[in-house]
Amino acid sequence: MNYARRRRLARARQWLVDHDNRATFTILYITLALVLSMAISMFWLAAVVAAHGIIEYWALGRNGVDDRRLGRTLWHIKLDIALVLAALWLGLYIDLLFGIAGLSAAARTGAQATARFVAWQRTIRGVLLATDEAALAAKAALGNNGKDSVQTPQKRDIPPRPWRQRWSIGDWLTMGSIAILLVMILAAPLMTDHSVAEAIAILAEDLHPWPY
Repeated sequence: MNYARRRRLARARQWLVDHDNRATFTILYITLALVLSMAISMFWLAAVVAAHGIIEYWALGRNGVDDRRLGRTLWHIKLDIALVLAALWLGLYIDLLFGIAGLSAAARTGAQATARFVAWQRTIRGVLLATDEAALAAKAALGNNGKDSVQTPQKRDIPPRPWRQRWSIGDWLTMGSIAILLVMILAAPLMTDHSVAEAIAILAEDLHPWPY
């Protein structure tokens, strides 16, 4: 019994170490990110991303990679971070977007109009999430080619710091998106009708685990 338990624990640890090359992890990750964030709140999307970061940080340690482990982890999940920032940006700018579309705040008063507004917001956010999750799935599929396979710590050379290597187009797009989204989130009181307090309240509501 103890032997069987040790084998299960060993397989579980190996699954976590090699999670980026596991289709089951990708499917589970995308499903949790979409379902929890759409059905409950953005807090759970942030929680799923944080869990991915914790797993990656631990896996790097198991593989003997201690050099700039936190930086490597953040670089690894940068697309996930961009997703969270995009969702928060949408919460702050949704009124402006609907205003550009010709739906003024006055046109959205009343319970029925409010329900339609929330439905539209969920639809836009769902498209945004689905697009980003498709990018994550593509990244996982393209990365599963064997060149990043897990080795034992004794035989594994410490890989170079990825941010010091030549950036791909995807790296530039992701980092550029993170920078733009951060600036727009911070500048929301200047670019929208929200005051600083209102912007903070919107972010707090989006990141509340049980908003209802």
